[in-house]
Amino acid sequence: MKVGAVGLNYYTGYKSPNIKSNKVNLLTKPDIVSFRGILSSEPDLSTKFRYGLEALDGQSVMVVTSNEDSSDAMLEFYADKIDIPIMKKYTLQVKGDGLSEANQLRTNFAIYKKNGSYWLLSLADNRLSGILVANPKEKFDAKKTVYTGEKKELKNGDAIQTSDAFYGRDDNLIFNKPKRYDISDAERYLKVNIVGNYNELNKKTVAALNKKAGPSNIKKGFFFSDIGGLDNIIETLKKYVIAPINYPKVFENIRLNKGILLWGPPRCGKTLLGKALANESGAKYREYNANEFKTAQVGSSEAAIREVFKKAIADAPSITFIDEIDSIAKIRDGSSNARFDDPMVNQLLGCMSDLEKSKVPAFFIAATNRKDLLEPALIASGRFGLHLEVPMPDENGLKQIFNIHSKDKPIAKDVSVDLLVQKMLENQFNGSDVAEIISDAYFNALERLGMFEKMNNKSFLYGDMQKIFISFADFEKAIQRIAKQKI
Repeated sequence: MKVGAVGLNYYTGYKSPNIKSNKVNLLTKPDIVSFRGILSSEPDLSTKFRYGLEALDGQSVMVVTSNEDSSDAMLEFYADKIDIPIMKKYTLQVKGDGLSEANQLRTNFAIYKKNGSYWLLSLADNRLSGILVANPKEKFDAKKTVYTGEKKELKNGDAIQTSDAFYGRDDNLIFNKPKRYDISDAERYLKVNIVGNYNELNKKTVAALNKKAGPSNIKKGFFFSDIGGLDNIIETLKKYVIAPINYPKVFENIRLNKGILLWGPPRCGKTLLGKALANESGAKYREYNANEFKTAQVGSSEAAIREVFKKAIADAPSITFIDEIDSIAKIRDGSSNARFDDPMVNQLLGCMSDLEKSKVPAFFIAATNRKDLLEPALIASGRFGLHLEVPMPDENGLKQIFNIHSKDKPIAKDVSVDLLVQKMLENQFNGSDVAEIISDAYFNALERLGMFEKMNNKSFLYGDMQKIFISFADFEKAIQRIAKQKI
């Protein structure tokens, strides 16, 4: 047994899982003085997990993660699901060797304590990635799977799935309600982030707790519920894209529409549909502007297009969104003097034909404001053969969009949404205009209430936020400004 020379530490009642004597484990005896170097390794994952549970106090959260950037982003996104004030975050980082036969957790998750009960919140970065939380002694029940943003109350004996397997695994984390409250071990072996002496909304607090505000692999989680006025298109995308991705066996002998054309006026939700579709389906998502493929070097544009298709097929199921497709896919003139972009059109035609013949669930969505400019052969059946018009929103669509963007905003009770929608309809507002109206109206409210003046003279207090409300006049002023800017 090697003894370190760092100094003396007192360990009372500590049971080492790794150090045993042939006759007796001396460390189980109380009040034994030992050298610090006698501990040859850190506690295992299950022990650290217990340390984190013991430190939860109703104002803290423990995050168990194999990718801290990912879990931080998802924790911030779903922070309002945690209905306690978060003042401290313990992070249990699971390294590659932390689980037997597993390179990472089945999914990241958070645990917090409320009124004596312990709750798990799934922080999966894929909406379809669930984590099974159940007592392994009980019969399997798929309903016990916890998906992204969902919570589940933990019971003694519950196993938390740590890999794709569940039953018969000894590396699942087992939850047992701790018998004591002790932060010392958690402070020593887990990463700790502490927020200041204030208690704001959870999302703001979690943003302050997270280790950095740098780039993350998690993009804003747009879903179909974030889109208003396009219900018919959403249903079509569910049928032609999400169903084949989720139930491939049903469609294995059917030719799929892997090319989808979204066309219509600008700023009406085409790009948002692509992002939401990827999140709803769980598919890998890539987004390009068609102008990115244009280069002066001969053959480079075609090579870039081939590479995009290669990546999409390799990452299947995948969704690739190409905006402004008309900039590289205009009608070929048929003359002997071919345009510089005709080779790109030919390359797209070839790649889409090859994709059609394959069984790979790789979907390409092209968006344009000018369908009339596109090469007919490219938008024929078998290539971009499914055409979906994304129109200007009607009265009902404007109302849906307004309700989505105004959610949780401090709007006065006497504001008539119907009257606002009528004014928007008269001025031919699109979905982007509606979002702009709400933001502009909020600024109008701050000005009307003298909040900017308070900010300028440093007398603004967070209590003033409770006094902010957006009036009907604030919205009217915003509509007038945006209407003047429209062409």
